[in-house]
Amino acid sequence: MNTPDMTPGESGFSIERGPDARERILAAAESLFAVRGFEGVSTTQIAKVAGITQPLIHYHFKNKEALWKATISRLFSKLSQEFSAEVKMLPNKDDRRYLVEMMRCYVSFVARYPQYGQFIMREGVQESARLQWMVDEWLKPMLSQFHDIYDKGIAEGWMKDIPFPQLIILITASASQFFSMAPLVKALYGVDATCPEQILAHSDAVVEVAVNAILREPIAQQSEAATA
Repeated sequence: MNTPDMTPGESGFSIERGPDARERILAAAESLFAVRGFEGVSTTQIAKVAGITQPLIHYHFKNKEALWKATISRLFSKLSQEFSAEVKMLPNKDDRRYLVEMMRCYVSFVARYPQYGQFIMREGVQESARLQWMVDEWLKPMLSQFHDIYDKGIAEGWMKDIPFPQLIILITASASQFFSMAPLVKALYGVDATCPEQILAHSDAVVEVAVNAILREPIAQQSEAATA
């Protein structure tokens, strides 16, 4: 079985040189849109990175916006499926512990796909039809699991009454920016944000900060109290 090799494109971007031109276009579009944003990318640049001719982009996609939506759908659908599969495997007898492990899964998933955080940061800074589409189509459904456990924690009194919008942006930003800004982390501290040790360290840090910020009583103390 032949495996696709990685070919560097313009400005260091890389894509898989596979047989499927549509997938090559989407891979190139994902790497470019995530870093430069919708307005900062042309279909000519995408074609060059994908190693195809520009007319082939218009053969597969009606226009640049249609390509952008297909790129988002390809990435977010992969993330949604993987995250949901991991969450379903978590033990859920203890809601507090379930919340902690859900956050760990979330950090792990944004580490694998830093483009997720990059898309959110770039599209989230100004109102647009694209942003509204991304929110309605992908973000709200993906974040509904957090909302469910949040509502339960507030109702049962073990979670602090922090407004959900502030809470979710706090968790999302703290989880994703370390990875989506990996070049800055490397320039500042000389560490690779994507290496397993750094992913684990960041996961621990996010969970530690978030748990102390949102739970009325730390899980360790709760466990000791229950034992007593």
